[in-house]
Amino acid sequence: MAVVNRDLDPSQQRLNWLNVAGTQSVVGVSAILALGIAPCAMQVLAVAVEASGLSGSPTAGIQIQRFVVGSGLTTILVNGSSLLTVQAYSTSGAQAMVLPAAGSTLVQLLRGDQLQMITSAANTAASYVVEAVVQVLQDVKSDFGL
Repeated sequence: MAVVNRDLDPSQQRLNWLNVAGTQSVVGVSAILALGIAPCAMQVLAVAVEASGLSGSPTAGIQIQRFVVGSGLTTILVNGSSLLTVQAYSTSGAQAMVLPAAGSTLVQLLRGDQLQMITSAANTAASYVVEAVVQVLQDVKSDFGL
């Protein structure tokens, strides 16, 4: 069911998750940057990446980690094989990730899901800033059951 909101403009139904830790990727090792944990049903609308201190050509993708009691941990690759080759911010500015269309099950988060960016490529290192725009999908929502 779509959000029915008589008080807020549609742009105010969106949230920005920003990872500003500047997490360093160790040379030759993949890194996972947690962008946020969904407090209620949401969908991912956009993700932008900025990198500095690059060595090599790292690639980055978006994934969702979902834990289901009795089944365990599941990883959902949001942008599949459409990985982003990250360029330095001084070269290209912030870069947008290619994501499936809004409404696709690949971009929908359930309560408790963790949205992550994963980097990969041998012999690369960088400091990343990542921002995701998410939208609440519920009319009446509770944050982690509250």
